[in-house]
Amino acid sequence: MLTLEWSASHVVFVTEMDDEHVEIFQSLSALQTSLASAAPLPTIRKESRALAAHIEGHFAHEERLMRAARYGSFRWHKRLHDHARRRAGQFISRLGAGETDAGPALVEYLTSWLHDHTRLADMMLGAFLRNHRRGLYKVTFRAGTKPIDACEWVDSTGEKFDPGSTSRG
Repeated sequence: MLTLEWSASHVVFVTEMDDEHVEIFQSLSALQTSLASAAPLPTIRKESRALAAHIEGHFAHEERLMRAARYGSFRWHKRLHDHARRRAGQFISRLGAGETDAGPALVEYLTSWLHDHTRLADMMLGAFLRNHRRGLYKVTFRAGTKPIDACEWVDSTGEKFDPGSTSRG
């Protein structure tokens, strides 16, 4: 069975997202431990429902962040969430029906999915949200033939600035 451990490679540098990712990883790890130790089915069902609640809460939070920031890849990212919701829900339903092989399948699916999702889709979202919070999301660039030192730079409020300067008010 695959294992998923939280590492620096999963950090998206948006604290609330990272904290929620850690909770999901811990919940998935707890389920995996119960499965490996042949815990009673009611315990496994309880942990799978807790995992589903962590995932659903996290997805809903990310989707609120994306809508609030007008994230351009919102629909694509939400489709990824919706697909994971459906697949995890299918495994959890099978567990509820007493199919014990659904537990390891759920862990294997989510381990692979989270590994890929946090390192691509959530990294992209994290970068966007960090820039959005810094007010850089409205900066546009118009291509021209002038040398860079002959250009005037303005931020999202219309204030002029020097992109080489380290001090911005």
